[in-house]
Amino acid sequence: MDEQFSLYLERSLSTNVVGDYISRCKRVERHEGNLDIHFKHDRGQSLIRKLTYTKEDEQNCREPLHSITFKGKKGYKSIYEGTASLRKAVNEYFKFKQI
Repeated sequence: MDEQFSLYLERSLSTNVVGDYISRCKRVERHEGNLDIHFKHDRGQSLIRKLTYTKEDEQNCREPLHSITFKGKKGYKSIYEGTASLRKAVNEYFKFKQI
């Protein structure tokens, strides 16, 4: 992950939120691979698809396409919420990479 990402985020987000985004991106990297490689491959679109988990998926108890697990009390009430949070951070990273 590009170290300039945090500077990019600091222009519009509070310090706590910047730390959350960085942490979420690192978590995705631990499970799904380097974000820069995903970006080079297809501008991150295949990873974003893996991080897409709908309310319908949740209601039908479908397994997510990604390999990230949500256990215990990490602030997420569901796989849907956790996946959406990770996807938002990764989307922001890919927006940053397009600059």
